[in-house]
Amino acid sequence: MQKVTKLIDIKAPCKEVFDTVVNIDKRMQLSPLWGLSELLEVNPKYPEAGSSYRIQVLTDAPFGIAQGTLNASQNAISGLAQALFLRMGHADSSPIDQSESDIPKQQIEDNKLEMQKSAPVEQEYFIEEYQPPHIFSYFLDTDCKTIVTWRFESVPFGTRINYEEVFCDESIVNEDFIPTVRHVISEWLNNIKRYSELRDDRGRKVVKWLLDRFYLKLRPDQRRVVLLMLYMQAIGLATFMIAVIGWGIARLFF
Repeated sequence: MQKVTKLIDIKAPCKEVFDTVVNIDKRMQLSPLWGLSELLEVNPKYPEAGSSYRIQVLTDAPFGIAQGTLNASQNAISGLAQALFLRMGHADSSPIDQSESDIPKQQIEDNKLEMQKSAPVEQEYFIEEYQPPHIFSYFLDTDCKTIVTWRFESVPFGTRINYEEVFCDESIVNEDFIPTVRHVISEWLNNIKRYSELRDDRGRKVVKWLLDRFYLKLRPDQRRVVLLMLYMQAIGLATFMIAVIGWGIARLFF
């Protein structure tokens, strides 16, 4: 068995941080791998020990954080390719142009097989331990059992999270696996830290409300569009201010 651990300190009450992590939607939305999975069903007894929840993921995608951001990007690209392959594989039910007919039949069959391998599948998580506001643990119900444990400790300035993920040796696909896992965990915990620390003053609370109400619910591609638009607006505003200042200086000297 392999184990990866990570500590992070957050300037927020332990109960608030604990509630954020236990909230499935929030935990998934704050993950750097958000968009690779979809929540299907939550047991009415969640988050009590023994309860469960089901999600849908791509076959080649990580169940939670077991692969990494690089694989996430590759799966997103392969998803688009698979959609094109599906179109190419429907020669018997829809017309195709000359370029499609030149594709070898074996290649089409191979593409269809690859698409089936990467089709969405369901996975179920079981809650192993729930002791608010200090311990929350769950595991993926597979032959290669992976266990994720969150421990929360109240400290003078807020909360300390001790994250631990235990997985079997078979999960290690290459030498980059462990470093990638550590990187994704670190990014995930930092997202939780930044989100949890949006408190104390009105401005931060407004930002947190906007995140909850709009931004966090968006898909990763939609988030990128929003950030790009904000970036362009910021550049436009900065350009306008520079022009106004330049015009004012010109008026003083000419």
